[in-house]
Amino acid sequence: MSFPPRLPILSAWAIKNFAVPPLAPSATDQIVADPRNALVLAGLSEKLLKYNSTNDDFSGQTPTVNDQAAVEYQILNGAAVIGQSKGFGQMLYKREEDGHFIAYFSEEIKLADGNVIRTGGLVDDALLTAGEQATITAVGIAGPFSGAVGFRQFRPIVPHEEYVTSIVLYRR
Repeated sequence: MSFPPRLPILSAWAIKNFAVPPLAPSATDQIVADPRNALVLAGLSEKLLKYNSTNDDFSGQTPTVNDQAAVEYQILNGAAVIGQSKGFGQMLYKREEDGHFIAYFSEEIKLADGNVIRTGGLVDDALLTAGEQATITAVGIAGPFSGAVGFRQFRPIVPHEEYVTSIVLYRR
């Protein structure tokens, strides 16, 4: 895909000016320090609703380059359902130095409070499958936290079936 010559310049400018986190909250601009400007959801759980993959090995132990999966999860805070996610993952390449597969994971999360969050990022699939936590970028795309930036973390309890997750968004 080829971009018009000015698009990468505009994109870099926008990211630098609107998405880069501040080094510290400013004495004259306390947006980050105001709790009304933060969405912090920690200790959530995700339960699998749908899983469709090009790889028949549901355990995740035998990935191959270009494996793709489409998933849907229910997001819970304790017993209360607070949202749902629809996501996509693809194995991009196998790292020569350790044999780990690097995947791109993305999703759209719709919360009951009206927030819609888009996530995406690179994940070391071997570490995730082994039970380690992954962290990817999160951006509010609709609802009260539209335009807020942050991250999403998830760690498998049962790979592909159940995760412990957190979502943090803040305005800057």
